[in-house]
Amino acid sequence: MGKLLILCLNLIVFNSFACSFAPVFDEFITTDVALIKASSPRFSLESIHRGTDDGNHGSCSDLGIIKLKIDTIPVHEQGYIFKIVKGRFEDQLFLDSPVVLSKFIQNKQLYSFMWFDGSNEVQEPINITIQITAVSLSGDKSEPQVLNISHPGTSKPWWKVW
Repeated sequence: MGKLLILCLNLIVFNSFACSFAPVFDEFITTDVALIKASSPRFSLESIHRGTDDGNHGSCSDLGIIKLKIDTIPVHEQGYIFKIVKGRFEDQLFLDSPVVLSKFIQNKQLYSFMWFDGSNEVQEPINITIQITAVSLSGDKSEPQVLNISHPGTSKPWWKVW
């Protein structure tokens, strides 16, 4: 019984130090308003950060982050559907429905997509093509933008033999 109690306490302590962050996206809901044309999106790749193991189980060091920057914020509110159309990705990066930036996000031009990239120093290359479609409040969809995202991956440092 004592061993079970110690195990349960260890699990509670471990979870209390877990990585956490504010929501990045909210679902975009279309309405029955008059037709509003969706503006074509113009995103570019801002940065890619790969996950590592910093030795702290409670940190977010194992998160990978892809940041996309929209060139111009449209006049009318609209959401975006992000979809991988070429290549494979190790985790689910995008939701299936249109999204808008969360109210917690201050920079309204920067879209950050996170995934658990792994807790080691070796990361596989990324080579995907995504399609970005804007959706207006009335449900009108824009012509999609196609954007290539690639990263060479990371290798084990030459000096590590273990």
